[in-house]
Amino acid sequence: MTLRIHDGCEATAIRTPLEGGLLGWAAVAMLGVCVVGVRVVPRPLAPFVLRFARMWVAGLFCFFGGVHRGASFYNPRGPQLSDPVIFLAMHFMGLGIMILPPQAAWRLAAPGMLATLGGDLYLARGHRLPRFFLRLRPLQLIVASGLIALLGQVEQAHAGRD
Repeated sequence: MTLRIHDGCEATAIRTPLEGGLLGWAAVAMLGVCVVGVRVVPRPLAPFVLRFARMWVAGLFCFFGGVHRGASFYNPRGPQLSDPVIFLAMHFMGLGIMILPPQAAWRLAAPGMLATLGGDLYLARGHRLPRFFLRLRPLQLIVASGLIALLGQVEQAHAGRD
């Protein structure tokens, strides 16, 4: 049995379901934890925190790709050709962030998150993603982009000291 906080169909929800908001913001909050963590851990441990943060961001892109693919099954018109393209692009973005050198990965991640925001808003307006994304995603992904940019700057500063 699955415990659900939201009562109803998330695909048609206009207001952000509590569980969607909590889980969505928890994912972004982890980036904030990483920003704080890299500043408070002993210097030799900072690269591990930064590596974890990059893996977290890569995981976010893969997760968002899965959200897009899953939402396509609820589209009354059925999946569109762009749905698997978006799914694959977001997964490759996540993979790229994992395997690229840190500076390149961070430079790619923040604009990629903003592109995700633009795409999510476009698709939510077209009823291809839940309508509550119009409320949840702007602040969520702008904050995530800011934290990602900050983590990239911290990584660059750490690389300059070595």
